[in-house]
Amino acid sequence: MGATAMVALAFAQPSAQAVTFGTGLTDTEWRIEANPYYCRFYQPLPQYGSAVFFHEAGETLEFYLQSTRNLMAVGQAAITIQAPPWRSSALTTELGYVRVKDLAIPIRIETARAGRMMDELGRGMSPSLTRRSKYGDDTISLHISPVNFKQYYSDYLNCQTGLLPVNYRQIERTTLSFDAGGDQLSTRVRSQLDDIVTYLREDSLITAIYIDGHSDSAGNRYNNRRLSEQRAYRVTDYLVNAGVDAGMILTRYHGDRYPIATNETAAGRAKNRRVTVQFDRIEDDPNDPLLGLPDFEAP
Repeated sequence: MGATAMVALAFAQPSAQAVTFGTGLTDTEWRIEANPYYCRFYQPLPQYGSAVFFHEAGETLEFYLQSTRNLMAVGQAAITIQAPPWRSSALTTELGYVRVKDLAIPIRIETARAGRMMDELGRGMSPSLTRRSKYGDDTISLHISPVNFKQYYSDYLNCQTGLLPVNYRQIERTTLSFDAGGDQLSTRVRSQLDDIVTYLREDSLITAIYIDGHSDSAGNRYNNRRLSEQRAYRVTDYLVNAGVDAGMILTRYHGDRYPIATNETAAGRAKNRRVTVQFDRIEDDPNDPLLGLPDFEAP
């Protein structure tokens, strides 16, 4: 076992068969990847992978384990908050269990407990993950060191402040709703469009915007088509007035031809009174910042 693993064994619960991964006072690193699309604040775990606090634009904080060789068996891993060796008198706190999958990212922890883990690091404590080994009865324990955490935490907060209000998945097919017989943009619709404008100002890989107006079937076909046209151009005008290049926009209108719900109920008609906004985006640019997003389903 290497020197790093030997130092980390001080974190382990007393066990003749515990195999522990982590860092100590002198070899702990924190790194941050910061851009308007996501913040990745992470600690490399030698011989195992990385412990990652991840905040994507439009989402909330989560934690995941990025593994270069996952040694934990599929099942439930225990999450605890432990004291590092130099604070051995502090009590251990249990945060329940998390599912371990046989993937490159075997563990994901939701916002509430990820935030608690981050808070405890700020207090000088060590979040830990423990699970039986996939290759036997040994216990695998991973420990995230609090060393130098505060030094880099402010960088994470600065990144968080600069995130876009939405991510691409949230806007790539946006539906804007309208009142019966109306074409005015509601406060909610304006807010949705403002988020789209903010995103478009950042993402230079968007090449085209498709705006499609629709109506319910309450009126005659001609009037419904005109109403869907008015709604579509309300949206187009709003984007252009906000600075979006008009040459990128294709505006279309369809009346009541393409319902997405029954027109026999008020709820269904409300769904059909809509404008959709969709995008073309370059997918093969090697410098695409979205390529840095984690793939939670990769084997």
